[in-house]
Amino acid sequence: MPLESGPVRALRADPALQRLAEDQPPFTRRWPDEVLPRISEQLLAVVPDDTKWSLDFFESRNFDQAEYLLDPIATRTIKSWPQRERMATYRAIFGAQRFALYTSDGCVTPWRCSSPAELTAAARLIDELDVAAVRREFSVADMLELGLYKVHPEDDDTESFTRALGDLRAWADHCRGVAARDLGLVIDLF
Repeated sequence: MPLESGPVRALRADPALQRLAEDQPPFTRRWPDEVLPRISEQLLAVVPDDTKWSLDFFESRNFDQAEYLLDPIATRTIKSWPQRERMATYRAIFGAQRFALYTSDGCVTPWRCSSPAELTAAARLIDELDVAAVRREFSVADMLELGLYKVHPEDDDTESFTRALGDLRAWADHCRGVAARDLGLVIDLF
């Protein structure tokens, strides 16, 4: 999505527009013969026709595990939500910035976003990962203790690590591809 386009700027400035648009294309699938709100038509008009929408990128929903894998030691030391939001690992997975200031007021679905430059930085962070070092720190027991989403006591460390690393690498490729088209990503945190 072109984050600096007129329709996206309008959406970022007005929570009522986000509430109207968040359950419509381009953020959801279009139904046959569906009449769309004007903002949805405007958003669709600024997105290239061949854009693919990734509604659920981490199919196994292991995005928290992917964030943990990027830096297990730092993940253990997080003391507050604002501290987590500032971490490069969080920003690489969940978006580098809040979509709009109003997204923290609870009135709309919380969205974050990343510009092309921020997507490039996220891909670089993943590409430069010291796999051997993070593998030594990666632990299902640790993730369980931290309360990470979609972690189960019976999960195998090696299988979980391999799955999360594969998802991270695919995410880096996706970020690179979107950035190469000079587009940004809007990430729904719901």
